[in-house]
Amino acid sequence: MDGKLYIGIDVSKDWLDIAGHDAGQAVGRGVRIANTAAAVTAWRVTLEPSQIGLIAFEPTGGYERVLRQDLVAAKLPFARVHPNEVAAFRTRCGVKAKTDARDAQLLAEFAARELSRRELSRRALGCGVEGDLALREMTVRRRQLVDLLQAERCRAAIAQAGIVRADIGGIIGVLTASLDAIEAAIAARIAANAELAQRAANLRTLKGIGPVTVHTLIAELPELGLLTGKEIAALVGLAPRNRESGKRVARASTGHGRPGVRRVLFNAARSAMRWNSIMRDFYQRLVSHNKRPGKVALTAVMRKLLVTLNAIARDNQPWAHRDT
Repeated sequence: MDGKLYIGIDVSKDWLDIAGHDAGQAVGRGVRIANTAAAVTAWRVTLEPSQIGLIAFEPTGGYERVLRQDLVAAKLPFARVHPNEVAAFRTRCGVKAKTDARDAQLLAEFAARELSRRELSRRALGCGVEGDLALREMTVRRRQLVDLLQAERCRAAIAQAGIVRADIGGIIGVLTASLDAIEAAIAARIAANAELAQRAANLRTLKGIGPVTVHTLIAELPELGLLTGKEIAALVGLAPRNRESGKRVARASTGHGRPGVRRVLFNAARSAMRWNSIMRDFYQRLVSHNKRPGKVALTAVMRKLLVTLNAIARDNQPWAHRDT
């Protein structure tokens, strides 16, 4: 233990339960504060930044946003912990009780015993690498509008009653206008930031990468360019995970990570296989020589695209092979 204070926060809609862990033992009984900007700031100013090892909490449907924004502004190290990790830690510790205060204490213990062993500079990416939260919210909203439009168009294809078709047509018109507006707002927000605008321009130089892919990467993957190729692939969910036990050897699979980013990379990979000769040759080589199924080879193209984009962002330079 490094002598620093590790804090766990259980987030709910109306309040935050906070507990600390230091030198292998709990610190105090914990506190409960309102989940408001004023209350979070008042609590945070009581902390000594140099003594904070890590602040851990679980994502809770957006109710953690006020906390995240305050920690980002204060440049305090924090980690949003996947609930499955905490559940596994709870089982290992043999904890049966389930209260908000106990959950906060468990998060503090998890941060101290588990996260402190890892490289916090890579795990606590919230400190300085949180990105533009408003931009992320807009890209998520864009994805929601696309899904709604697809659903309404499917309904329109089978609707027969005139009033139903007219109603669906009106909704499609409203959704289309909203989609155009949100896309324009995303583009304007990126253009207004010189650093983001330059990054977007560099990423667009890779053939097969369009504005939707670039905007999503900038908004939802602020770690792009800060991690190695293997790390960024694992973060997004494009790193194969082995499943072996005794004589049983199952096929490796990908998953988890950031589904929104994987979604745009899937479409980008299909486009790149048409317009980017390097990606096209890579795909064909996997399918023909290695006998890989099409979807497996396509996933490999997605990973190769991501690693290439990560290198572009890391070097802050356009793609060198413009003839591809």
